[in-house]
Amino acid sequence: MTARITVIAAVAAAVIQPAMIRAEPPPVKGDPIIVRPPLTEAERHKQLRDFTREVIRPPRMKQPVAKFFYPVCVSVIGLEAEAAGVIAARIRENAEALGVGADPKPDCTPTIRVAFMALAAGPPAGWLSMKSPQLAHLASYQRERVLAESGPVRAWNRVVVRDFNGQPLMLATARAFGDQARFPDFAQIDPQSRTDPIVTTEITAAAVLIARDAADGLTLGQLADYATMRTLLGTGAPEGVAPAPTILTLFSDPQTPAELTDFDRALVRELYDASRNAKPRRVFNDIARAATAAERSDKGRNQAPQ
Repeated sequence: MTARITVIAAVAAAVIQPAMIRAEPPPVKGDPIIVRPPLTEAERHKQLRDFTREVIRPPRMKQPVAKFFYPVCVSVIGLEAEAAGVIAARIRENAEALGVGADPKPDCTPTIRVAFMALAAGPPAGWLSMKSPQLAHLASYQRERVLAESGPVRAWNRVVVRDFNGQPLMLATARAFGDQARFPDFAQIDPQSRTDPIVTTEITAAAVLIARDAADGLTLGQLADYATMRTLLGTGAPEGVAPAPTILTLFSDPQTPAELTDFDRALVRELYDASRNAKPRRVFNDIARAATAAERSDKGRNQAPQ
């Protein structure tokens, strides 16, 4: 009798235990994993277009995106002569490859200046102020933008707004965009008709200051490519996570690219391929289209049978 009760109890335990296990699912460890489908090409295009608009310092007063009109002359200081020469040569090579052009003459007048700042210069926040002579040619909002940048870099472009005859728009009337303090050099000019060409915006000089200690561990090629992007067009350092690889994250991302990326090349090449008075929206769309096409081409190469 005792043996029979023992068997019945064992069978009951075997039946109840699985039921109890089924009633209590194992605990979930960590955050749940959310799987999202990949972006469509149209969605990716919009994402890159918005990122382009964020990276390029926005033009003011419906102006075209500023760029150099003539081949650039490069000067690099603050490093040993050999290292400085390598960086300058690489920037010139980039400018030639991306359709900007470069002046190779050693006695040319520099239009791109890259300076590596020694520790004796102090922290980057103290390099410049609203009254610094280096920034005197900039409008107040442009100086504010330079000074607001964080990290080990400060960069700016000198931009000249020109009329349809190629002449600088100088202050001629009291209607200086409604704000003579912010825009001391430019005046509103009413078009004679709707078919009049719009103004152009020319970068006539660019400068980048880089803390020399922040450059430790980086290659000369990376530094040159970064300076290329900060000078050939008015760009800022991306904030947050960049949706596309870019050398512009050189000082903020430990996984930064080793050289200019497809997005970087599209950014510069499409801007310099566009007409001088192309609307910013068109330029941003062309850059996003070219970057999306480059990604699609890379994906195709990677998936091709070996």
